[in-house]
Order: sequence, then structure tokens, then C-alpha cells
Amino acid sequence: MARTRDLDAQQQRLSEATWSVLTERGLAGLTIRAVAERAGCTTGLVMHAFPTKESLLLHARDQLHARTAASADGAEAAAGPAGPEGALLSVLHNALALDASSDDEARVWVAFLSAALADPALAARHVEQNRRFVERITRLVGACRPEWPAGRARTEALGLVALTEGLSSLSTADRETYSPAAQRQAVTDAVSRALGAPGSREGAPGRAAGASGATSGEASGAGEGGMRIRPFEVGETDAVVALWEAAGLLRPWNDPRKDIVRKLSVQPELFLVAELDPAEVWAAAGAGEAASGAAPRVVGTAMVGYDGHRGWVNYLAVEPRLQGRGVGRALMAEAERALAERGCPKLNLQLREGNTAAAAFYDALGYHRDAATSFGKRLIPDA
Repeated sequence: MARTRDLDAQQQRLSEATWSVLTERGLAGLTIRAVAERAGCTTGLVMHAFPTKESLLLHARDQLHARTAASADGAEAAAGPAGPEGALLSVLHNALALDASSDDEARVWVAFLSAALADPALAARHVEQNRRFVERITRLVGACRPEWPAGRARTEALGLVALTEGLSSLSTADRETYSPAAQRQAVTDAVSRALGAPGSREGAPGRAAGASGATSGEASGAGEGGMRIRPFEVGETDAVVALWEAAGLLRPWNDPRKDIVRKLSVQPELFLVAELDPAEVWAAAGAGEAASGAAPRVVGTAMVGYDGHRGWVNYLAVEPRLQGRGVGRALMAEAERALAERGCPKLNLQLREGNTAAAAFYDALGYHRDAATSFGKRLIPDA
């Protein structure tokens, strides 16, 4: 048993050395001698553990798969509170080359793919492991849109996987064009296009509300059976306050009705609501059919503002049974579009401590924690 453990430890050490050589020298520089030098051992020891270069490559490829699969598991688990769409985005972003470690993984992946083109055994291993990633993304797409047939979920997953792995690979040679920010934005936009609006009955991928390019004050994303994002109307105060209460946003020290009145005096066109027809609400929530002919209902809100230096979002809320269905993502997309249209260079937001679900949601959208501490001083008491 000790002999087996020693061999396993040797293989692991040599696999890590192979990884290191590949990231620095590429496939052309990967030799038994180079691996031995990096591992600090003799070439004889390398050949004892791996009789052929192919066996060394296969073992290192398996290590790459194990490493990336564990990372994907962690990304999916961490995004759990953000719902299936948050998990999908988190896993896809996790597969991009966004930092030094993931850039190394991308370089090794490209090297293995190149070798697989001329080696049937490596090609078979690559196909097997790539298909596992496709299966994971297909499952997540299906969780986002359970009403879709399996074939459509797989088709959308294939497109997302191809885009993600293509961006990651291309970034290894052109980091300026395929920057981390560009990669994340491309994948986020692709997910938005692929999933479309909740409850969409179109046969082809839908377009998320908020991506239509409507000017300020116009409704965006309007369409038959789809979600519509538009400015708040005064008559919706009761419905919006009820939504905020259901979403757990209300606090004793903030009077929501006074907040609404104050917002209507400052950039009221940036107080956004998302609405769906009742039938679409029920379909998106998987709750059956609603009576036809009823008025659309507000299912989400975002109170957006721009102070000339930074943009802000408050009261982002989604009806609880529709959370994880793309409503919040569409509201944030429209908020970003409206702020960018006004020349806003950066959007800031604040989270209450311990709100891990919201943190996972914003992380999946490409937001990052700033090295800053929030201070506040109440000037006008509400209570």
C-alpha cells in the first residue's frame, strides 16, 4: 500500500511539473528532460511513473479536468442563492481566463487541444471531458428555462460553451482585445440573449428586456408575452411597497412611501419597474394559468440615480417566486444602459451585511467588492 501511495505522490508531483512546463514553454517545450528538471528528479524516475510521453500527457489532462471541475462545482455552489441564472453565469465566468491562475489553465487547455489533434487517445480524453462541461451547462440552462424542450436547452448550451472556451483560448494570445472585462461582458450578454425574458414563448432565443436601446422615459423590452421595463407610475405605489415588503427590503427607519415621493422629484424616469402579463407571471413561476385579459402587473423594481460622478441602484426587488428567472438581471441591464447613456463612468451599490444571495447575484453580473467603507448620516428622520 505504501508503494502505491509513493507512486501516486510521484505522479502528482510530475503532473504538476508538466503543468508548469506547459504554461511556460508550450507543447513544443514539453519533454521528459524538462519535466524531470522542473520536478527535481531524474529522467528515469519520470519514465518509471509514465513510460511514454502520451501517458504523461493523459495524466496531466486528467489533473486539469479535475481541477477545473472542482472549481466549477465551487462556483455553482457559491451562486446557489442567486438562483439558476446566477449559477449559470457564475460557472461560465469561472471558465474564463480572468486572472493569472485561470490564464495558466487556458494555456494548458490550448496546448492539450493542439496535441489532441494528432493523437487519438488524447482526442478521446478531450472529447469526454469537454462533453461533461457541455452537460453541466445544458443542465443549468434547463434549470433556468424548465419549460424549454431538452433540444433547445442543449443548443443554447453549446453556443455558450463555444463562446466561453473560445474567449478563454483567444485571450492567451491577445490579452488586450480579450481582456477579463471584455470576456465577462461577452458571456453575460450571451446568456441574456440566450435565455431571453421569463415566460418567452418564441421559438428562437429571446432578447432580454432592457437591451432594446430605448431612450430615457420609454418602455424597453416590450413585446407580446414578454417582460417590459418602464418608468414607475404614481398609481403603482401600493403594489411596489407590497413587492418590497414581500422581497424583504423594508426597514423600520425607512418609510418606503416617502422614498418614492422623494425619488419622483429627482430623475423620476430612472425609477424602473418590470411588468409581466398575469399569464406570463404564472407560467414563469410554474404555477399554471391565470385569467386572460387582466392588466400587467409589476414584478420587479430598481430605483436608479446618477449624481454626476457615480450611478447608484437602490430598491432592486423581484417578486419572490420569480427570483432567479431573469427579472433582476434585466432591470440591472436597463439601469446600466440608462446610466451609460448619461455618461456615468461607474455604477455603485450597497449591500446589507450578510446578504450572500445578493452578493452572488451581483458577482455573477460582473460587479466586484470595492476596498471602501460605507458611512451614512440621517438628515431627515422617516420614523
